[in-house]
Parts: sequence; C-alpha cells; structure tokens
Amino acid sequence: MSFASSESSRYSGKPVTLYLIQGADTTADVPLGPFGYCDGEIDVVRDGITYKRWPIKRSKLSHDGTLDKSDVTVTLALGTQLDDLFIAYPPSQVVNLTIFEGHVGETVTPDSYPAVWLGRALSASRKENELELSCQPVSTSIKRIGLRRNYQIGCPLVLYGPQCRADKGAATVTRKFVSSTGSQITVDQGLGSNFAQYVGGLLEWSRADNGMKELRTIANVSSNGLTLTIRGLVRGLAPGTDLSVIRGCNRQMSGCNQHNNIQNYGGQPFIPLENPLSQKNQFY
Repeated sequence: MSFASSESSRYSGKPVTLYLIQGADTTADVPLGPFGYCDGEIDVVRDGITYKRWPIKRSKLSHDGTLDKSDVTVTLALGTQLDDLFIAYPPSQVVNLTIFEGHVGETVTPDSYPAVWLGRALSASRKENELELSCQPVSTSIKRIGLRRNYQIGCPLVLYGPQCRADKGAATVTRKFVSSTGSQITVDQGLGSNFAQYVGGLLEWSRADNGMKELRTIANVSSNGLTLTIRGLVRGLAPGTDLSVIRGCNRQMSGCNQHNNIQNYGGQPFIPLENPLSQKNQFY
C-alpha cells in the first residue's frame, strides 16, 4: 500500500513518526549526530540512518499559513545522547530537526516517509524523567532582519569568513590541556610575546567522551600565555587533549596587518573626523 493510500485509509493506516536530529555542519571532522528516533515499536531504517524506537512525542503541527503557531515541542525520555547537549551552555553548532511521517509495513523510501517539518532546536528543558526540545521551523528565518553594511571605521566582516579570507590555519597553534578552574583553562605552553592577539579569538577541541567538537570564544589571556579565560563552560576535556588556539582580531587595520590580510579590510579607515560642512572658520 502506498503512502497516499495508507494516509487516506480509515482503518489500514499504521502511522509512525521519525525524528532526525543532527548538527548543521555535516562536514565537521566529528559532526553532531545524526541521531534518529521513532515512536514505533520497531526500528526503522530510512536513507541509511537507523531510527531507534524510543518514547518520544511532539506537539501538533500547524499548517495554517502563519508562523505564529508553527513552533514544535518534542518530548522524549531521558537516556539518549541529547541529554547533556543543552546543559548550561548551548552546543557549538546549530541543531537541526527534521520530522518524517510514514506507515508501518510500507517499503521505507523518501517518498513513503516524506518530511513534514523542518527546523532547528533552540533550547531544552528537563521535566522529571523527560527532555523537552523547543524547536522553530526553518521558515522563521524569513522574518529575520538582514545584516546591513554600515559606513564605519572598524571592520564588520566575520573573522575567517568568506569575505574576510584571513588564513585560519596560519593563525592557529596547538596546545595541550592541563587543567581547568571554572571558565579558565591552563595549557602546557605559553603563546609567546604576542599572547594578547588571541583575545577575541577561538578555542576548539574534540570532546574526550564523544568526539564532538566544542568551540569557545577567548575572553582573556594571562601575561604568561598559560591561562585562557573562555566564554562558556569547560566540558569534555581530559588532560592531554589537543586544543586549537586561534588568533583573534581587533577589527582595526592593525589587526588586519597581524593576519597579513590588509587587502581585505572591510572598514573605511579614512573617514574624516571633522565635518567639512560645519560652521568652522577656515582662516583661524
């Protein structure tokens, strides 16, 4: 029986819902997921991904043409790899959620299990023995206000982005994790005399427990370059873990010179500081 026949049938349908949760950066060395779960009594394999049977449910889907009621809450029992994903600090990449619907007994194909909802998980909360994921549809992105390029001295470009084009590899050094206290991380070697250049940069590592990549912003570096203060929590770090310490940028021409990238400076450094149209006597 086809999906259309099962869906329109009054008694023959055996609906099952599949939930695919994965990170937006699927090209990462160790991507987030994919994690597949279904509310059926048996596992379902769709497009090479196994959806494990698990106590999981969702709120009703709204397709009334507006975005006000199109959010979805997914509730699942604790005990999955998603339990600590949002604890105290969000994951390092966007978490996408895709919901498929089909019927038990059908040949599992993309046509027989079509996608009915696509979006991202924004936050999570625990209620007794359940985990609730608050999700927004991908269509809400059209409500965002686009970024505008301002007439400014400082550079507005995303560091190491496609317009900045600074060499991220050349600005990265590797250090070993020694210990941590709160949000402070101690490494085995200093960062040299230019340690201040790493303020505002990034700290990356692969978690020792599951291999997923974590990303934090460097807020401060000690004068000896051995202690880094990051924004966020330290998790998944074991002594000896490799840390990628990536240089930051002060958004000025001096910062671009440090990256040998002045040709891609995105600001307007020669804006006159005095208004030529102001009431100023040019003779004294």
